Amino acid sequence: MKNIQHQHIESDQYIQTLIDNFPFMVWLKDENSRILVANTAYANMVGVASSAELIGKTDFDFFPHDLAQEYVDGDQKAMRSTSPSAVTVPIKNSEGEYYWIESYKSAVVVDGQVVGSLGYARDVTENIQKAHEYRSIVENSSNCIAKYNSACQRIFLNNANSAFYEVDCSSLIGKTPSQYPGGDFAIAFEKSIREVFQSGEDQHVAFRLTTSNGKYKIMDTVLTPEFNANHEVKAVIAIGQDMTQSYEHLDRIHNLAYFDSITKLPNRIALLEVLNQCLTQSPQSEASFAFLMLDLDGFKAVNDLLGHAEGDLLLYEMARRIERSVRPTDTVSRLGGDEFAIVLSEVKDPKNAGLVAKKVLESIRQPILIRGTELFISASIGIVICPEHSSLVSDIVKFSDIAMYKAKKQGRNNYQFYSSDLSQTTIERIDIERSLRTALQNDEFLLHYQPQVNLETNNIVGVEALLRWHRNHSEMIPPNRFIGIAEDSGFIIEIGEWIMQTAFKDAVRWNTGREEPITVAINLSSRQFIHNNLLNSIKHLLKKTHCNPAWITLEITESLLLSDSAYIRKTLKILDSMGFRISLDDFGTGYSALSYLSKFPVSEIKIDQSFVQGIADNNDHRLIVQAIISMAKSLGKELVAEGVETAEQAKYLLGCDCKVVQGFYFSKPKPFDEIDMQALRKNL
Repeated sequence: MKNIQHQHIESDQYIQTLIDNFPFMVWLKDENSRILVANTAYANMVGVASSAELIGKTDFDFFPHDLAQEYVDGDQKAMRSTSPSAVTVPIKNSEGEYYWIESYKSAVVVDGQVVGSLGYARDVTENIQKAHEYRSIVENSSNCIAKYNSACQRIFLNNANSAFYEVDCSSLIGKTPSQYPGGDFAIAFEKSIREVFQSGEDQHVAFRLTTSNGKYKIMDTVLTPEFNANHEVKAVIAIGQDMTQSYEHLDRIHNLAYFDSITKLPNRIALLEVLNQCLTQSPQSEASFAFLMLDLDGFKAVNDLLGHAEGDLLLYEMARRIERSVRPTDTVSRLGGDEFAIVLSEVKDPKNAGLVAKKVLESIRQPILIRGTELFISASIGIVICPEHSSLVSDIVKFSDIAMYKAKKQGRNNYQFYSSDLSQTTIERIDIERSLRTALQNDEFLLHYQPQVNLETNNIVGVEALLRWHRNHSEMIPPNRFIGIAEDSGFIIEIGEWIMQTAFKDAVRWNTGREEPITVAINLSSRQFIHNNLLNSIKHLLKKTHCNPAWITLEITESLLLSDSAYIRKTLKILDSMGFRISLDDFGTGYSALSYLSKFPVSEIKIDQSFVQGIADNNDHRLIVQAIISMAKSLGKELVAEGVETAEQAKYLLGCDCKVVQGFYFSKPKPFDEIDMQALRKNL
């Protein structure tokens, strides 16, 4: 008997030792929830010295009443159930700290009778905190997060996701993308989810949504598989970002880069891409394509008359008319200013390009009403057939420009095909005119200065500003190749204003702090007088540069004075009264007459270099030079002789009492920084 009792005692000890080594709480209660057995973890939790002190106690002896009642109710529920029950409940330890436990309870049945309950519990506080943190992060994330089951139904989504769809969560939970929102993009998105289930690999998807008010939204989404213990995909997590604004910004940037803001047409960059694409495709195509360059005739005059806002309206309307005159497969572009271009695809017969050009011209010729003013506009079009004429983009644009120039020379309001038999002179002229259009904005112009020397003192008393053109910053173009073209095209007006501004600034740099001023001579074009508000322009530049008019000589040609215009006479008198010196350039080469010199406020005469260079061996030239000098002296005009290349010429001029000269004998024209006012010395 004693041996049996001893075995029971040992068995109880073994059981106690066993449950004491469990890292979680274990207990056995009777049907009244009194503790029959419990382990050390339980004792530690409630703050007693040993598990023996727990025997016969209830939860009301250790916990707040509401928690104790919850635990006892759980015991009763477990004893009534045929399967274990699991709950996660808060608990308070002996130090008054609350934490979470995961508790499992089941009924204890002996001989078919429920005699109590058995339970164990583990601390899950850290897990719950992490789960709460994770859920908080997911719920409050700005990313759109959703979870899909194997049927592609949403089983979870956060607030950002429902906000993207602009509906509440209940409208989305349990539904597939094809069910809501539906449409082609949703079907493609759902297909991607199925592929992730099949492959177990991530996918990146761009999803586009059209909201109920017709607005477009775009979400960039990464689909990631969630695996079970068997490494089978049990769900797909979708993490997306609303990229609508980013795509809108990209669209705006694309529009700014590739489209003209006034006409909404593709710009030059976009056009060049189209041209390159056509050239790439042309070897595989039986048909050619045509490139049409179009320039509106007289647009600048309309722009000056009505203003830039009305000019923009005119450009917009012309763009629409051109678009309506071509096929949807053709490309219409605005190159800048009043220039447009058309790429006609699939041109099987060059005559068809001519028919389109004729249709465009007819459309443009129709009257247009801009802010109550009826306008009549025409156009000139140059046509290049590709790749017949060329397979190089640069040549295509150049040749179309040449053909367009030919159309303008034919009286405007017509079209011309490019042909290789155009004279080289015409081609060069058009090429220069085309380059001049952008030379100023590309900062390709510069001024060189040629010193004017007083032969008596051997000092520099002035300089003449001479325009130089560094085309594309790679090629120097001589003035005799572009000045006349700039005059004819009207570009000389803007170029002339740039010359004045630059020369005024340099005059200030030379003369600030100088006792004996250096005068800077500037050549004025007749067009600046006739087509530009010259006085206002000069007054503005004087104010802007702080230049003293006494430092400036304005050179004009005899041809300007031939018309005997009251306007020109008045303008010159005002300039003279402001302190400018007026010089008559190239005197003797035109219709020289004493009447100019008495009617107009000319204070200086420049003897043309063609006479100066012949005085050594041509008696007629010597007589002409002597006559000019004598006439100038008698009228009280100052003199400058240009084109002096030898000491003999300089000595002869000084002997004739012409004291100021310029020419290569003293210095070739140089940039501002290379002119040394002290270094120039010549012995005659």
